[in-house]
Amino acid sequence: MQATSIEHRLAFELRASWQARALAGTEGKLQAVVMSVLAHNFDEAMPVLMEIAFPGFIVGGTPIRDAVYCSAARIDKSGRIVADMVSRSGVKTKDSVVFESDLQMRGVFRRLADMMKLSDRDRIEMFHAVQRWVVADRRLDPAMDPADPDAKRLVH
Repeated sequence: MQATSIEHRLAFELRASWQARALAGTEGKLQAVVMSVLAHNFDEAMPVLMEIAFPGFIVGGTPIRDAVYCSAARIDKSGRIVADMVSRSGVKTKDSVVFESDLQMRGVFRRLADMMKLSDRDRIEMFHAVQRWVVADRRLDPAMDPADPDAKRLVH
């Protein structure tokens, strides 16, 4: 009896976490982005998060039918946020545009945090997870002098 109440309490606490609330409270493209962010940051916890956010979800069972982002994000040379995507039909697209700019991405996640009424601590944790999800910045360094012979080098 004791173990069951502990399991229920842990499930309740996990269901109240920003991670599970973000998964359950989004849909479409934003849900795919949130899933990719969480998978990149909390890989081992994803099966449990999926089960908590979507009761009845079984790992290895019914496949996800929506398009998913299957890689971490990168900022391309033009400043767009891109990631590899697998469509509903199973076709993989490299560098699919997720957001037109980092400013747009920040705005979307700010609105999500506002909608979920996240605490300051959860908001900071979510934005750190999003920041870790963007693993490369391929824009030219805006602070570099164009006359410099190395002006073509990338930021990262």
